Amino acid sequence: MKSISLSHPVIWDRALLLWVWLRNNAMMLVITAIVLFLVLVPVTRLIITSLQIGHPAFPEGWSTDNYVSAFTTPNFYETLGRTFWIAGLGTFISLTFAVLLAWLVERTDMPLRNLAWAMILIPMAVPNILFAMGWTLLLSPNAGAMNVFLRSGLDLAGIHLTKGPINIYSVGGLIFLDGIRGVTTIFLMVVGCFRMMDPALEEAARVSKASGVGTFFKVTLPALSPAILAAGMYSFILSMESFEAALAVGLPGGVFVLSTLIYFTTRVQAPLDYGLGAVFGVIFMCIMMLLLIAYRRAVRHADRFSTITGKGFRPRIISIGKWRYPALCLFILFFLVAIALPFAILLWTSLMPSYRVPSLDVLHLLTLRNFIEVLQDERVYKVLWNTFLLMVVTATATMVFALFVSWVIVRAKGKGKGRGVLDALVFIPLAIPGIVIAMALLMAYLVPPFNYLGLYGTIWILVLGLSVAYLPFSTRLMNGAIVQIHKELEEAAYVSGATTFRTLVYITFPLLFPAFAAGWIWVAVHALRSFSIPLMLAGRNNQVFAVLLWEYWEDTTSLAAAMGVLLIFGLIPLTLLLRRFVTQLSGQQG
Repeated sequence: MKSISLSHPVIWDRALLLWVWLRNNAMMLVITAIVLFLVLVPVTRLIITSLQIGHPAFPEGWSTDNYVSAFTTPNFYETLGRTFWIAGLGTFISLTFAVLLAWLVERTDMPLRNLAWAMILIPMAVPNILFAMGWTLLLSPNAGAMNVFLRSGLDLAGIHLTKGPINIYSVGGLIFLDGIRGVTTIFLMVVGCFRMMDPALEEAARVSKASGVGTFFKVTLPALSPAILAAGMYSFILSMESFEAALAVGLPGGVFVLSTLIYFTTRVQAPLDYGLGAVFGVIFMCIMMLLLIAYRRAVRHADRFSTITGKGFRPRIISIGKWRYPALCLFILFFLVAIALPFAILLWTSLMPSYRVPSLDVLHLLTLRNFIEVLQDERVYKVLWNTFLLMVVTATATMVFALFVSWVIVRAKGKGKGRGVLDALVFIPLAIPGIVIAMALLMAYLVPPFNYLGLYGTIWILVLGLSVAYLPFSTRLMNGAIVQIHKELEEAAYVSGATTFRTLVYITFPLLFPAFAAGWIWVAVHALRSFSIPLMLAGRNNQVFAVLLWEYWEDTTSLAAAMGVLLIFGLIPLTLLLRRFVTQLSGQQG
């Protein structure tokens, strides 16, 4: 009895300590629980489905047969190797052009450098699926406009071809598209490094009588190699999970990559094989996890090679003499390939009753009928409402949640291990391709117990999928913004008796609004142009713009072109608005 009575104070003390700890860490626990639910529930369901036989809703038992089937299929290894090959060569092309363009803009006396900047950024306003569609119309082997013109020129030289000579429906076509689309991303990641690099090393090389080209290859590039390597690895990760071009260009030519193999297995082939598709998804996710770990290690150790010294310097502008205007022509060429040519053929096709090769002979067929037909389609208005709802709700929900997550990571009290775990959790979706996120959500909310929530087939499952996909970027943006605000402002509010929530809403949020607005517009733009997740999770009642665009493309090319032109015109002002907020944010942080 004596020992029991002595233990009561110990129990009450421990209970009190537990209560204090729970109260002090309540927000971190709630936020972590939500992140675990958003990220780990669909991933766990994906793994479970990969180990089951039959339909996920009516499993017939546990087995590793799906893994055996995947690893004994020769097509799987061919597809896996092709995915790495396309991503590797595409990234090499992107990296080469992006680094060269960044150097020309920041370090040389090339004329019209502000115009060159604009020509690099404009591709952000054109969704990947429309870029792929445009080049399909230009380089399809039979009726592609550029191929027709090339065959006409070859006819004059006595070379007669019935198709080609270029086939976009090939591995080479996918490498070309991937290489062009990756340039803008890498350019934005490395251009600041060229601007901020300490010029002392280059000046020392010139004193040693090194040539400009020799200085570039032996001094500038090695000094910036960590940043360039990190940008290349990030671009490689994005290329690995690329879906739009692989669907529009690869699938018609029978050229599969991992993303289209998953889509084909779970959405196209008969009968659908969810178990095998889940295995492909798990394998894809594991590969991306390894790549993400390598990327984070590269970024973590990049500061060992820093040469940036402060704000009181500006690297010397290098004169490239007679190459000034050829350098500008390189930017114009990129603009033609990335924007002008695909947009021009889409616009031309949208003004034709059906696809025609551009020529003076068919000018009399020009019509606005396709635009009128699109606007008269009853589905369009429901799709527009769904797209608007998806864009606004996804952007708002993602950024509000990212605000709380980032505040916990940067500001929450307690040991850093819990915050580190949360930071790692919200970064995980970056390693999960959109097509895999969509498949995981499909399997998680199609079967008990989560099917009772009624999310499958509604717009809300799209919001959930896109919010998970965009959470890593949003939290990284808010992390950097919160670090800029001194703790004294929040501590003053606490001293005045304000709660943590009121302080965050009334003190911290107004100061973070420029970053929040920039992130909101970024998420809204990407939600509007998103393709893989809406396509995988599309149903009768939750179709959005991208899904209807794909249906048009499979049925009537001219209607798809008209809808694509309307989408581009809708994205341009949002992209310009995003650039304005980003400029304001950079100015405040500087």
